[in-house]
Amino acid sequence: MLDGRSLQFVFLGRYAGFVTRMAAFTIDRAIVGIMVSIIVWSTEWIVKAFGISQLLFSEGSSWQMSPAVAMGLYLAISLLYDIGFWLLAGQTPGKRVLGVRIVRTDGKRLRFGDALRREIGYVISAILFLGYLWILFDNRRQGFHDKLADTMVVYAWPEAELKGTLVREQVQRLVQQRQNAQKGKEQA
Repeated sequence: MLDGRSLQFVFLGRYAGFVTRMAAFTIDRAIVGIMVSIIVWSTEWIVKAFGISQLLFSEGSSWQMSPAVAMGLYLAISLLYDIGFWLLAGQTPGKRVLGVRIVRTDGKRLRFGDALRREIGYVISAILFLGYLWILFDNRRQGFHDKLADTMVVYAWPEAELKGTLVREQVQRLVQQRQNAQKGKEQA
């Protein structure tokens, strides 16, 4: 007999694969990029609208945010975005859209130290993209940043949201087949 607990266990805790994680990462970087663009545009607009550039610079020159400042702003917002969402919700908006969550390998929520190590691991993983490609070959689908922070990314769809979907029906069939096979072995 299928009960809600065993079915929920099947949905929760499966390791998230490379494509799902990359799509979530792309969504998150797009969100951060939009946030930074809005801040840069707003700052430049305020400087021009209130004549601040005329007060600070000589006549004929105008103020524009340097690419280095914009990149620093992007990195700072990215750091706050990732660590903030990991600590508060266990997932960023991109991960939420794709139904995945970050947990420690013991299944508990991330702590600040874990989140900081994971963020540092992101930078290291980006070197030749090798830390991210590691996800393709690891049994638990962990990248270098996951290994460094002792975390993993798992699917976390609440069962109620899957009600009546193809995914739920396939998992139910699989669970039923396994239970029937188990009963067959016990009877033999």
